[in-house]
Amino acid sequence: MIFLLILYNLLVLPMFIILSLILSIFDKKVRKGLLGRINSFSRLKSFNKDKFSEIYWFHSASYGEYQQVETLISEIKRRDKNIGIIASFFSPSGFENVEDRNIDLKIYLPFDFIFTHYKVLMLIRPKKIFFSSSDFWPSFLFVANKLNITTILTSARYRKTYYIFLKMFDKIFCTSNTDFKLIKKNISSEVYEAGNPRYDRILNNLPKHKSKAGLTKKTKNKNLILASMWNEDNIIFEKLMNSRLVNIFNKIIIVPHEISFRYINYYCTALDKKKYSYKLISEHKNFDNITEKFIIIDKVGFLSKLYLQTSIAYVGGGFSTNGIHNIIEPAAASNPVIFGPNFLNSNKFDADGLINVSGGFSIKSYEVFEQRINWLLVEKNYQFSSLNCKSFVEKFSGSTKKILEIIYDKDI
Repeated sequence: MIFLLILYNLLVLPMFIILSLILSIFDKKVRKGLLGRINSFSRLKSFNKDKFSEIYWFHSASYGEYQQVETLISEIKRRDKNIGIIASFFSPSGFENVEDRNIDLKIYLPFDFIFTHYKVLMLIRPKKIFFSSSDFWPSFLFVANKLNITTILTSARYRKTYYIFLKMFDKIFCTSNTDFKLIKKNISSEVYEAGNPRYDRILNNLPKHKSKAGLTKKTKNKNLILASMWNEDNIIFEKLMNSRLVNIFNKIIIVPHEISFRYINYYCTALDKKKYSYKLISEHKNFDNITEKFIIIDKVGFLSKLYLQTSIAYVGGGFSTNGIHNIIEPAAASNPVIFGPNFLNSNKFDADGLINVSGGFSIKSYEVFEQRINWLLVEKNYQFSSLNCKSFVEKFSGSTKKILEIIYDKDI
């Protein structure tokens, strides 16, 4: 282990930084990440940690992973406002898009050198460090272990390649029974089956309304959303524009996975060629007040609200190597969810679960997409699928409470 850490610090990390420096010339995201990491120590140094009784540090790779710990942070702050929360991120998508009043300091995770983290953790002395899912940084974990700082992994999944990192956590909370059994079998840490706190966050953000009334409205509105669309997903969009389904839906909402001129311009140009009416919006609006058939979203931050106005969701990423994006948000809002064939990533549990209850549908072509849409357009099928979506999310909620009960019981 020590040999691998030395090799990692002396060879792998310097090569990673050199490559990042080269890429930063051409890639704005990489440049932002580098500059952010350079400034992290000065921000930590100026952080007034003494006004808090304890410091908890939460690390997430991105905005999506932060959503898996958001309810934990909220509940910790509700129980004790004297606990300071530091949230670190690897990706600009997390650092720039997470706005949470419960965070006392938001930073990019410093470069993962042993000497860097020793300096940082000696300065801050957090009581606990939480990692979300699978963004492991070995030097950070190694130094935390040596300083006897409690390390906690939430939303854990088992992979053989994770083995060396899983051993470095004191407490591990798994998303599923399968992951729990595999990790428990191979790791000596405290391992628990707890589910995914992201489910709690999604349900907490939903308005409180009666399911039957909500479903009746969704059945009538017939709004289709194409969310988190990658280039590879545009095979669905392009064929949809030439199909009769366009006239069946009242509105078709398009949400690119990346809000940029290139992506927005692609959809505008394609719709112009077909002479379809469309409107770009950068804030949440009532679709009933928009006359255009197509709506293109050109800002992040309110996707979950859009699902409350749609009846069926296609979630992108499944035709790319990246894998599908968040399918639980639309499901919690009672949207049957359609997605591409690649869901062998962190969303596999969600995909398998929704497929098993006929709330999610994996497709390999546009033709299958159209078949699924036609099936859902039959009202009894839609009602069955929509109710099962919401029920699935509710069944696997409650993770936040389980995790905090174990943490506090063990610590007090």
